[in-house]
Amino acid sequence: MKRIKILFVILLLFASFAIQAQNIKGNVTYEKDHTPVQFASVALLQLPDSTTVTGVITLTDGGYLLEKIKPGDYFVRASFVGYKSTGKAVTVNEQDKEIVVDTIYLGEITTALSEVMVVGERLKGKEMVDRTVYNIPEVASKTASNGYDLLKKIPQVNVDFQNNITLNGSTNFIIQVDGRQRDREYLARLLPTDIQSVEIISNPSGKYEGNIDGVINIILKKEARYGVNGNIFEALKPFHKVTSVTQGSIDYSLGKVTFYATGSYISQALNISSTTDSRFITIDSTTFTYGDGDIKVSLGSINVGMDYYMNDMNNLSFNISHKPIQQYVDLPNTTTLFKDENPLNTLSSLTTSELQSDETAFSLFYRKTFKKPVREFTAEASYYIFKSVLGNFFNNTRYLYDSDVILDTYSRMEDDLNDRNYFSTKLDYVHPVGLNAKIEAGYHFYYQQMDYDFRIDEQPESNLFEYSEFRNSAYAGISMNLKKFGFQGSLRIENSHIAADSVTKPDYSCILPGANIQYKFSASHNLKLTYNRRINRPGIYEMNPNWRVGQSYDITQGNPDLRPDYRDRLQVTYTWNFGSNYFSPYIYNEFFSDRVSSRFSIVRSPINGALTTIAKPFNLLSGYEFGGGVNAMLWYVNISARIYNGHYSEYTEGSFTIPARDYFSYTITSTAFANLDKKKKATVFAYLQYNGVNINAQSKTYTLPLYGFGGQHQFKDHTLGIFWLLPFSKKIDYQKIETETPAYASTNTTGIDFAGWFQFQYSYKFNKGRNIKKLDHKVVVESDSKGQTIGP
Repeated sequence: MKRIKILFVILLLFASFAIQAQNIKGNVTYEKDHTPVQFASVALLQLPDSTTVTGVITLTDGGYLLEKIKPGDYFVRASFVGYKSTGKAVTVNEQDKEIVVDTIYLGEITTALSEVMVVGERLKGKEMVDRTVYNIPEVASKTASNGYDLLKKIPQVNVDFQNNITLNGSTNFIIQVDGRQRDREYLARLLPTDIQSVEIISNPSGKYEGNIDGVINIILKKEARYGVNGNIFEALKPFHKVTSVTQGSIDYSLGKVTFYATGSYISQALNISSTTDSRFITIDSTTFTYGDGDIKVSLGSINVGMDYYMNDMNNLSFNISHKPIQQYVDLPNTTTLFKDENPLNTLSSLTTSELQSDETAFSLFYRKTFKKPVREFTAEASYYIFKSVLGNFFNNTRYLYDSDVILDTYSRMEDDLNDRNYFSTKLDYVHPVGLNAKIEAGYHFYYQQMDYDFRIDEQPESNLFEYSEFRNSAYAGISMNLKKFGFQGSLRIENSHIAADSVTKPDYSCILPGANIQYKFSASHNLKLTYNRRINRPGIYEMNPNWRVGQSYDITQGNPDLRPDYRDRLQVTYTWNFGSNYFSPYIYNEFFSDRVSSRFSIVRSPINGALTTIAKPFNLLSGYEFGGGVNAMLWYVNISARIYNGHYSEYTEGSFTIPARDYFSYTITSTAFANLDKKKKATVFAYLQYNGVNINAQSKTYTLPLYGFGGQHQFKDHTLGIFWLLPFSKKIDYQKIETETPAYASTNTTGIDFAGWFQFQYSYKFNKGRNIKKLDHKVVVESDSKGQTIGP
């Protein structure tokens, strides 16, 4: 009898658990355009007393899941800042395993400002504690031809005439699609109609690498094309030196498996000139160098991969990318040498430099989601291979001044060989806590190996340098969104072990904290206080210990003993959304230490024994910087501007001293656009970029502003456009570098011929098939390639 009672109790317990196993799920969307509401609060209220039973936050697709709900009568209430709370009544019965609630539509609260989500193609952001979210309505996606076009409509983001991108006026950021890093070229293949929203993260948490300042994360809709889709893009500058950009992509889906391929090829040729005026102060000797030459750059990019959508909670992606790059510089010039202001000799030089590099990356990505919203686990493994050969050839002939008498000749061929590979793994986990919070944690492993070799006149040298690094990183963080307040805090810890010859400090650890505090005055006004600590590690070319001799016998050398530099930044940002406009001023204070800068010294040339300069990077700069700026989208003008001043502390090493110095500068990047017709098919625009004065320990770099205007017209799936850079300009002195030390001073000016810079553009997009679940494509971003085009 006793056993029967126990069995009866166990059966009752199982029945009780079964009764509690009911789930409620549904979606929350905006009433105006039916796009998903991300991170909305969903509460389950018990009827009739409206007691809160449980709650969750919606996912990026607007979906939610309420688990283990007992039978009864309830009300599902959805709320989001700036929108009217509303919901649906639901009854849970014992026989129901899962109940699907009708979609909940949120309507915007009417204010005195008569705010709307979209006016024309301009977007209004939703301010979260850790990011700003811009949902993409249909009217905006239909008037864009690819991902670049769509980003032009996003406040805080500027895209120039060559599709170079800046975020808040900076180029130190990463691009993600559905949380995966991508290279810039990947944006050309994105169909705007597949993009659900764009997230701007201005203060990345500990989840991200410690050296980046921002993230652009593009969220794709949960549906993609079944069958074939893709696009083609061509930009051509046909006059004078030809410049072209060719991009294309194609996807082919077979249901659970999607195959894709993307390709990009950029070719640029320029007429350049170089003028250098140098003075060796201690011996009253000067040189003046001038010459005209050519530069050619070609950059290729190929990505192929496969996505396997296993089920609603698991997907797998594999990707291979390859980037070949070539850069060729041909610069003949003439140098006049002076002594006590009297000309002595003339040096005739021909310099040829050719860079060839190849990088290949393999990546495997796995994501698992759970029934509980927000909860997610991801794992990623990447392997990267980089090889480059930088060949320099110069031939010098020295004459008596104003004479054909040859004093001496010298020629030299250098081959600088760089190899690098790395392997990395990332494990990340996110878990929701209650209704308005989540925690995240992860572990990242990174191993890299770099080899440098150097040959002169094709003869092997015994100066092979090998460098390897093991890096282990772990992080944890928490974020919380309440009605008026928001908070996010994270801590990342990194430990690096370095094995290399002559490296004096092989091991180091760093702690990288970060925090965001947000106060929401209303749906349109909010204030954020942010703090972060960042690390910048020296790059592959800065650490190359081999000497390189220039055409004027000047020497450059890397430094394998470079240490990482650190910076701590505190910023206050105010954001005001009015109508469809965005206005966000900010002020900041930043402290930095061990920033890398070149140190110039006077040495005897190993070639001819004459005095020359050697430039070598060191951890020279420590100090602070204070400034302010604004990011705004005001009617038809997108602008990022910053003004700042700072201080470098005195640097002393033995008898060598660099005195303290103050600096001041400002930058601005802006795009203005206007639609010429009601259907928004024809658009005109203007572009302006000025990077101010870049000041380092012993040098100043001045760069002239770039500006231009153009327009485009859309014909169904075809788009034609034209852009005119620096109208009516010819050859101009584009950049000037002034260097000043106690023993040496120089001014180097680089000129570029911008005459007739008309760029014509054509794009075509196509969609074939029906919709299925969206799949993710992975492309690795970290890169050693040096080739680039004009722009930021």
